[in-house]
Amino acid sequence: MGDRNENRNRGEDRDRGEDRDRGEDRDRGEAHDPSRIRELRAHRGMTQAQLAAAAGVSRQLIAAVEAGVNTPSVEAALRLAQALDADVELLFGDRSGRRPQRSHGAVQLPARPEQGALVLAGCDPALQIAERMLAGAGAASILALHATTDAALTALGAGEVQAAVVHGPPGRLPRAPLPVSGVQLAGWQVGIGIAPALSARSLADCLQRGVPIVQRPPGAAGQQALERAAAALGLTLPGGMAVASHREAARAAAARGCAAVTTEGEARLAGLRFVALEPHTVQIWVAQRDRAHPGFQALAELLCGDAFAAAVGRLGGYELSGAGALI
Repeated sequence: MGDRNENRNRGEDRDRGEDRDRGEDRDRGEAHDPSRIRELRAHRGMTQAQLAAAAGVSRQLIAAVEAGVNTPSVEAALRLAQALDADVELLFGDRSGRRPQRSHGAVQLPARPEQGALVLAGCDPALQIAERMLAGAGAASILALHATTDAALTALGAGEVQAAVVHGPPGRLPRAPLPVSGVQLAGWQVGIGIAPALSARSLADCLQRGVPIVQRPPGAAGQQALERAAAALGLTLPGGMAVASHREAARAAAARGCAAVTTEGEARLAGLRFVALEPHTVQIWVAQRDRAHPGFQALAELLCGDAFAAAVGRLGGYELSGAGALI
């Protein structure tokens, strides 16, 4: 009788342990929908090993993420999104599928930004890192939407977002559409990423040899830098495809074996040779009425920290001295 009771108790313990394990797996999987990563990888025609190699992570991590039993670190999530040419929030957002939408080049907000987070728009990949590092902080968190500098400022002026990320040559940033407070984010180079198989070594080479250049929309600060550089050479930019982000431009150039206007970090991640055209300073502008928002205060503090510097530094091409300084 004692043996039977012991066996029954062990069986009950094992069942409870298995239920607990399954529950923990479900809980860990709730942070993202694993089918998004799996389906997008399959759509790109990539194996788990190929995705792991492209993102610089282990195949075991890919398998765990796709099984819904692991949520990757900030750095790994960003690299996976870059390897799959997808937004981080699309891959690792909650299961409701809420994500930013765009209409006619302007930012359109999700129906319900989570927990009163500070809503800001811009094109710097570091925003996605900051968003994930502040996740779960309630009103002290941020919701980062992708937009060109021009679209971000338009949204800020219209009251669609509370803050905008702007970049441009030092001392030549665009005009704010309303009174703002600011904080320094970074400095980086805008330039040309050139596929390594090409012999071109400069923008002049690309233009004179007819190398296709993946460009950005007219309101993008990177596109304006490209146009200034071509004008200074007395050369004409060719027509061609225009894409929404620095990352998309770099990846398109790598896939097509051509050139693109992009940032140094994105060019290097895509395996392109980078030629700098213009140094840019990057700032976050918040509407004066929202300068006391807990999300802005938390973001400014985060930018000063070692953890943010280490995470962004892995992307490459960032100058972070002065990050977090109020403007």
